[in-house]
Amino acid sequence: MRLSDFVVADRAVVPLGATELPAAARTLCECLVAAGAVHNPTALGERIESERPEDIVAMGDRAFLLHYRTDAVREIAVAIGTARAPICRELGDEGAQCARIVLLIAAPPRMAARYLQLVGSLARVLSRPETVQEVLAAPDARALAALPAFRDAELPEQLLVRDIMTERPRFITPEMYARDAAREMVRWRVAALPVVDAEQRVIGILGERDLLRHLLTNYLGDASGMKTPLPTPRTVRDVMARQVLCVSPEQPLAEVASLMANKDVDRVPVVREGKLVGFLTRGDIVRKLIGS
Repeated sequence: MRLSDFVVADRAVVPLGATELPAAARTLCECLVAAGAVHNPTALGERIESERPEDIVAMGDRAFLLHYRTDAVREIAVAIGTARAPICRELGDEGAQCARIVLLIAAPPRMAARYLQLVGSLARVLSRPETVQEVLAAPDARALAALPAFRDAELPEQLLVRDIMTERPRFITPEMYARDAAREMVRWRVAALPVVDAEQRVIGILGERDLLRHLLTNYLGDASGMKTPLPTPRTVRDVMARQVLCVSPEQPLAEVASLMANKDVDRVPVVREGKLVGFLTRGDIVRKLIGS
C-alpha cells in the first residue's frame, strides 16, 4: 500500500484560505465530509473543536499533523491542504508554531496499526526539503495528489516498541508521599509515572486521575464541604493504580497501539522480565514517528 492510496485529489485543499490552525482544521474536515469519508460529521467536528493538545503535532516548520482517534469514520481518512502564507498556532509564552502544510488524519480505533504505518510514511516523505517544496508548489489539488513522492512512498515495515519507547524513564517509589510525587510530575511535566519497587519491578502507576481522586477525597472535601481527616500523609502506594498494562520492548508497535486504543490507555510501562526498561505514551508514538 502506498501514500497515493490516501492522498487523493478530492481530499486536498489548494490553497487553504485559513490563517489560523483551527480554521484550517475545519476546512479540511469539511473536505472529508464532502468526499463522503465521514459517517458522523457532528462527532468529528466536535472532536476538532475541542482542540486537545495531544491531537496536534508540529512537524518542525514543515507541517501540522492533526490526528483524531474517532468512530466518526469507518476507515482511515486523510485530508491535506497547503497555504500561501504560514498558518500559525499560538503557544502562549512559548511563542508560535507556523507551517504552510496541514494534514488531518481521522482513524477508527480498530485501525491503529495501519494508522501508525501511515503516519510513519508521511513523516518520512515530508522530512525531505525537496518534497516539501514540491508539495507547496503544486498549483491545485489534482497536481498535489499526483506528486511522485506520494505515488512512490510505501508504508513502512513493522516497528517494535523498543524502536519508539523512552528508555530509562523517570519513576517513583511506593514509599514517596503522594504530594511529593505530584510535585515531581508537575516539575517533569508528565501526566503519569510508573511505580517500582527496590528491584525495579513495576508494581503500579500514578496518574493525574489517581491524584485527582486523592485530592477530591482528602483536600477538597465532598459536596457538603466536609473533609476526611487523615492521621498521616498518604503515600504513593495508597493512591496509585495497581492494575497496570505492561508491554514488552519486543512487541510490535502496531499491536501495542491497537491494544492501547481498545483498552483506552494513553501510556504503558515497558518491562523485560518484570523490570522497568522503558515507557510508551500515545503522544510519544506520534511525535517520534514524525521526528519532532
